[in-house]
Amino acid sequence: MKQDAAQELFEQERSRLKAVAYRMLGSVQEADDVLQEAWIRLARVTESIARPEAWLTTVVTRLAIDRFRSAQHRRETYVGPWLPEPTYADDVVGVSGAIDPQQHLLMLESLSVGFLFLLERLSPLERAAFLLYDVFGLSMTEVAEVVERTVPATRQLAKRAREHIQGRTRYVADPKDVAELSDAFMLAAFSGDLQRLQTFLHDDAVSMNDGGAQFRASRRPVIGKERVARLMVGLIRKIPSGMTAHTVRANGQFAYYLRIDGNPMMVIIPHWLDGQIAAIYGIRNEEKLVAFDEAWRAAG
Repeated sequence: MKQDAAQELFEQERSRLKAVAYRMLGSVQEADDVLQEAWIRLARVTESIARPEAWLTTVVTRLAIDRFRSAQHRRETYVGPWLPEPTYADDVVGVSGAIDPQQHLLMLESLSVGFLFLLERLSPLERAAFLLYDVFGLSMTEVAEVVERTVPATRQLAKRAREHIQGRTRYVADPKDVAELSDAFMLAAFSGDLQRLQTFLHDDAVSMNDGGAQFRASRRPVIGKERVARLMVGLIRKIPSGMTAHTVRANGQFAYYLRIDGNPMMVIIPHWLDGQIAAIYGIRNEEKLVAFDEAWRAAG
């Protein structure tokens, strides 16, 4: 394949390929590494490729499977809850052109932090089969070729994946007044009004904070509106001076991006359900905010 043709093909497919890699790995940086390796492999191909888009999907998915396998042990020994690296705005949504409404919802759902967290329950092959078939709409035959299994075996992989994540909260679009609701919630938290704060929370609301080994975030999920409200008030009281808060889109949802002294501090993503907050995800691990901060600053 000529270099110009290869470059053009890769750029045309980049957005979709990154969407696949990110959902497989839950990391923007690792997804970018996978795409870089895929490009190197494509550039080395000298003969023509019969189905170049399928070839690239296969290469990216298999590279992601290998990386996911090597990352599993690190995530099992991770200090505190592991949450995916947030993605700025909607840059890995993977939606383009005409798309079935149901698939569009699945695409958005699969980008959310809560859904990516649930995908950690799956084996690498289950994750690949589920994402490629259920989310990206490949045929079962195509998926089987990618994961190097028979069609019946691949169908079982996808079935087991669905069973593992049954009962999950379906994707629900942010309410139209999400900014006003979220600001009112944060105002109650900053004022220390526990009773007012609890009115914004579902009874079984959950708070998960990923600080890694660097920061003393909650080591376990905090469940229940009273406990979550007290946690929020306690955390806000510890915020140092010089912090600035910015409203952003993170993983397809409304979020707050906190910075201090010009440096990344935290991304907070509230998940709204039926007018109340069902979950609050906080990513504090500085390593997971590098790409997010770069994208935020580039957006101006």
